[in-house]
Amino acid sequence: MAKKNYAEMSDHELMVEMLKAQEKDARRGLLAAASGFTIAFIFLVAFIILIPFILTALNNINNALDNVTLMVENAEVTISQAQTTLEGIDTMTNSVNDVVVDNTQSVSDALEEINSINIDQLNQAIDDLASIVRPLAQLFGKGD
Repeated sequence: MAKKNYAEMSDHELMVEMLKAQEKDARRGLLAAASGFTIAFIFLVAFIILIPFILTALNNINNALDNVTLMVENAEVTISQAQTTLEGIDTMTNSVNDVVVDNTQSVSDALEEINSINIDQLNQAIDDLASIVRPLAQLFGKGD
């Protein structure tokens, strides 16, 4: 379309051109308003459809957080019980260790006593006792 020379136009022609431009602008404005209302309507419908899904998702997230909280609390109780059990095992191990140390000392003392016995003197004492007991046994008639 060729550019119009408005300086050469009469007042009537200018008024017609202005009217055409206003009608064109009005149609564009109406089209823009209709487009805006259509987009607003689409967003409204989308929100109406999405809101129940969002609420359901938020409810599920809330339930999951409650379950996670409960699981963490249960884990804390389990850890506490395990710690108490480990402390009991540690105490028991210390007690067993004390018993073993005490018994080891007693066995060591007994072995020292046994090792301090002079076997040769013990054998001599047994022989001496036997030499005394034989004549007594013969005296009372229990002899060989």
